[in-house]
Amino acid sequence: MDENLKFDLERFIGACSLVSTIEEENGYKQELSVPKRGKRAGSRQTREGNTNIGGLGEGTLHLVLKNYISANPNDQEKKIGRKITDVYIDGKAYEIQTRNFGSLKEKLADFLPKMPVTVVFPVILKKRIAWIDPETGEMGKYHASPKKETLYNIFYEMVYIKDYLKEKNLSFCIFELAADETKLLSGRSYDRKKYGAVRLNRVPTQLYNTYYFEDMSSFLRLLPKEDEVTVKSIASHAGIECELAQKMIYCLVKAGVLSYDRNEGKEKIYKILS
Repeated sequence: MDENLKFDLERFIGACSLVSTIEEENGYKQELSVPKRGKRAGSRQTREGNTNIGGLGEGTLHLVLKNYISANPNDQEKKIGRKITDVYIDGKAYEIQTRNFGSLKEKLADFLPKMPVTVVFPVILKKRIAWIDPETGEMGKYHASPKKETLYNIFYEMVYIKDYLKEKNLSFCIFELAADETKLLSGRSYDRKKYGAVRLNRVPTQLYNTYYFEDMSSFLRLLPKEDEVTVKSIASHAGIECELAQKMIYCLVKAGVLSYDRNEGKEKIYKILS
């Protein structure tokens, strides 16, 4: 297990406190305007003050995870060649990706031949949502969201970096969290909560666990303890939709740890290779 990614509740609390202090000291305030054709609320200021690196796209969740891995500013936003990595410690890069793994492609192509890279991905087990009116700035009360993510959600994103899954230098770490989320009432539905509503920020409130996967074969521990699997057997074992189970199989086949073996009726049978 990577020591920088081990479950440590005290370190998590410290990272949350540090980020809160940084935002307060820099007078950070999230703007509520949404540019035309934009999907995110704009902001001319970063949470970390005058820095231009890592800046406008980083939410509180991203910053907490970055400071959890290392609270030392000298380890953060390091330029390696032509690219910048979130955290760089002892020759290893850490890329925190809360969504859109497709944006990692160029970095992975550049970093993986040179050094180990760990992709850090948060899943929100419990979430509260508060809605903000973009015209008045008024925020409603927090309400529990019925949506719950799981470890398997990483495969929704992993499909976008399928060409790198065989790389020996690639590893993953999943953080299981609770978070408070704020969203704009900017949707196109009658209540303005659907069809384009913009998420402003997520603030982590609890860390439940961290799971480190040193390579793609270590994801096999999420499968049923059998020599052969199917979409249905994985979905049943994990309690997930067949669509997500199919994405998991796709990624593990691309990584070379599963292979298609045969069909039984309309069902494809996959064999575990390692």
